[in-house]
Amino acid sequence: QLPGIYVPLAHSGETVVRQWAKNLDDSPVASTVLTPDTELGNLYLIEVERGCNWGCRFCLVSRAFCPMRYRSFDGLIAQAELGLKSRKRLGLVGPAAAAHPQIEELLVELRRRGAGLSISSLRVSPLSRVVLKELAEGEVRTISLAPEAGSERLRRVIKKGISEGDILESMDKVAEQGIKLLKLYFMIGLPSETDDDIEEMVSLVLKYKSVLDRRQAGARIALTVSPFIPKAGTPFQWLPVAPPPVLERRLALLRSRLPVKGIKLKCESPAWSQVQAVLARGDASLAGALAMIDRVSLSGWREVVAKCHLDIDFYAHQRWDTGRELPWAMLDLGTSPGYLEAELGRALARC
Repeated sequence: QLPGIYVPLAHSGETVVRQWAKNLDDSPVASTVLTPDTELGNLYLIEVERGCNWGCRFCLVSRAFCPMRYRSFDGLIAQAELGLKSRKRLGLVGPAAAAHPQIEELLVELRRRGAGLSISSLRVSPLSRVVLKELAEGEVRTISLAPEAGSERLRRVIKKGISEGDILESMDKVAEQGIKLLKLYFMIGLPSETDDDIEEMVSLVLKYKSVLDRRQAGARIALTVSPFIPKAGTPFQWLPVAPPPVLERRLALLRSRLPVKGIKLKCESPAWSQVQAVLARGDASLAGALAMIDRVSLSGWREVVAKCHLDIDFYAHQRWDTGRELPWAMLDLGTSPGYLEAELGRALARC
């Protein structure tokens, strides 16, 4: 009888409505197990906010965790005081942590208290100089940004509302704070993507490097490129992942164009992207296959797929009709299917 819980065997067809915390201060979220033997073990992590208002069409966060909610300044300071009893550095966590309306005041106060700082990925624009200054003084040596797509046309398709000018301006702000390592995240295989979009990505990354080099010697870029995976509950949920040969060709293009000193390119596996797409758009018929997997490897996955006669092409590589019932149709995340379909139409109209 618990609201918001979906139990397949007990489900009788009713819609399962998402439940959400309206006041985050009622439910503090921070590190509970403190040990040096984990990732980020030297940080005390504090959730600053939940959700995201930007509404990128590929991303689940702005749909599944809306509306965007912020923790109060006083509540965050209280959590920080607790964390500083056991750790010297605080990690501020959230899909859009720097969008907190008091983020500048918060960072200034945390630095006044002697805290070292870390923050999850920043949005390219707006990017506050005050935020970057406090982070740099708080021992942050790496900043992560996610332009997602190389061309402005493709960023409009995915509703990533930033221009090339915004991106280059943010690079300059990062460089003027003496931050030596910039992590950039892009996707390939996005709807309507062509080789020209990949060439524009290369051009943009080289411009980033030029901006950084003008400000300081020895600046580095760590570039991570991942295949687009359609996510349930987003406008792109009906779209397929690009075929592995297409992804491999575009990754090869990137590798051939970016053997540049100071730029390290990391490419996620196109073969694993197919697995991710099957899991992202899978239905109850995958349950048996998942139960059979006894090792995490591509060969193990392919054996199970063959034994269970799974139609990989259907889950990963077919564009689904918007009128078909989706495997997750019983879940109400708070965004209507009609709105998602309209957003898909607006995206494809820009292709």
